[in-house]
Amino acid sequence: MNGNLVVALTDVPPQNLNPYKSNTLHIHTVMWPIYEPLFDIGLDGNHNLEFRPCLANKPTPGPQSLMYDFQLHQGVTFSSGAPFDADSVVQNIQKVKQQQPPSFRERILQGLIDRVQAMGPQKVRVTLKYDKPELLFLALMTDESNPPLGTGPFCFDSSERSQIVLKKNQHYRDPVKLHHITFRVIDHPDDLVTEFNKQRLDFIRDIDQERERKLQGAHILRVEPFGLHYLGFNWRSPALRTPAVRQAFRDMIDFKQIQSKTGLRPANGPIPPRVEAYAGSTLPPPQQNPNQARRTLENECGNITLLYNENSYYGDELARCIKNDLGNLVNSAPQSNSSQLLQALNSRRDSNSVDNYVFIYNWYSILPAAEIFLRPLFETGMPDNLTGYSEIPAGQISPGVGYSQAQAKIVADMPAIFLGHSQLRFSARSASVTGLERNLNVQSFPFDRYAGVYV
Repeated sequence: MNGNLVVALTDVPPQNLNPYKSNTLHIHTVMWPIYEPLFDIGLDGNHNLEFRPCLANKPTPGPQSLMYDFQLHQGVTFSSGAPFDADSVVQNIQKVKQQQPPSFRERILQGLIDRVQAMGPQKVRVTLKYDKPELLFLALMTDESNPPLGTGPFCFDSSERSQIVLKKNQHYRDPVKLHHITFRVIDHPDDLVTEFNKQRLDFIRDIDQERERKLQGAHILRVEPFGLHYLGFNWRSPALRTPAVRQAFRDMIDFKQIQSKTGLRPANGPIPPRVEAYAGSTLPPPQQNPNQARRTLENECGNITLLYNENSYYGDELARCIKNDLGNLVNSAPQSNSSQLLQALNSRRDSNSVDNYVFIYNWYSILPAAEIFLRPLFETGMPDNLTGYSEIPAGQISPGVGYSQAQAKIVADMPAIFLGHSQLRFSARSASVTGLERNLNVQSFPFDRYAGVYV
């Protein structure tokens, strides 16, 4: 047993270890062992949402409506050794409520939480503005340091261009079998196979099925994720703001071919299956035939730039499909990883670019919540609203207004074309790794944050 788990990281290491400021899935891969929420989220045998104890027991209803009480576990500390107690929770949530400008996590929590009170050294009462206590899962507990420290089984050790290393949190409340987790940067998906087969990788959290078949001696883990793949329009482009142009773009896409090539489920809206307000899979019929749609795009747009991550799970295949359907109307602009794609999109968005560009992006969530697929991507001013869509002001997407109504408006306005929802994703571990099969959540993160894993 060497005590070091080597995990594939398909992007550059995160530069910011503040969990509220980093939203991409590869960054979450590194953050997961460091930070913990009050409770974890899981699915029972019938795929129903369930709360699982983490820093506290499962929430119990308080004396009034929208109040929830949390009994914190004894003996919890931050990785510095400083105690974690009710005052720590109050300070965390108050800091989140006051943060400006907020990240998508902070913005959702600001709209959700009315107040938080310490009811004793180890008891906290949270009063909500609406009854979605599962969204409190987004509140990851940190301390006051910079970068912040967490309560998880691992903490930061070192970082360089090719890897980031976490070390065992010596103050963790339960035994931790690993000494280190090394996240190694793998620049190309084919290298996942090469490095795994040479026994230089222990765990690949996410690999496509074609490459998964090439792994030697791998134990394959299959998970059903909550995920969306979409084609976003630049909402500031006068041409792409024209409804007929967006409809023409959609009418030229062969969705059956996308499903055949990728295995994605049809998507008639942003919310995935098994999530509240799912819109079903029946796609509306085209409004123009392909020749009419092509003439519309030629007359209104000319050439259109397509940005995408060529090394993402479905990015290259989706780009091939769209390029095949639109031909010379589209100029491909592949990016080598998700960080580079985000940088390119944020730069264009923040410069108020009016270029005729579209982009392929995906959005995944551990939490099966409609808000996570509506607000970050389509609410005005959200940092992850990469299209620049500005037709839904802050505070208008909530259970009170209705997720279905918000989704219907988004589908009608069409700031994005919904290409599909993921049905199944694959992870792989080497035969020497023990403890990863138990209690994986839907994104192949172990609920114990690798505390029970050993190599």
